[in-house]
Amino acid sequence: MTDESAVPAPSAFANKAKKAWQALVASYLGLMLVLLLQTFSNKPDGLDDLVMILLAGLGMWLFKVLPLLLFIPGLIKRSHKAASWLAYVIMLYFVLSVLLVFSPGSSVWGWLMVLTSLSIFLSSLLYTRWQKRVEAGL
Repeated sequence: MTDESAVPAPSAFANKAKKAWQALVASYLGLMLVLLLQTFSNKPDGLDDLVMILLAGLGMWLFKVLPLLLFIPGLIKRSHKAASWLAYVIMLYFVLSVLLVFSPGSSVWGWLMVLTSLSIFLSSLLYTRWQKRVEAGL
């Protein structure tokens, strides 16, 4: 006789995967926003024209987030493979954010990046785990 209550219902893994995906997307967008605000908070000294400041800031921001933008199609499809690769890539951002924590004048941005990158890492791991169980029919 097996104990049926020990294995969660199939919808339990689906609900967990959905919540992990929502946390992943929220953290992903949060990191994009932190990088955008951090970029515009450090304006170059030589620029006085507002249009040039915006263009330079957007160019620098795009350079910072380009590796993250590659995962948008996979995240839209809710691919667990894209989420697991994102977990690997986000570790680069985590290392850079820890370096920012110890830089003078950038510790606030560093801590925000640490929190969002750690949140992306954990939620992508959980999403990958639970989504694979959903796809396996468990």
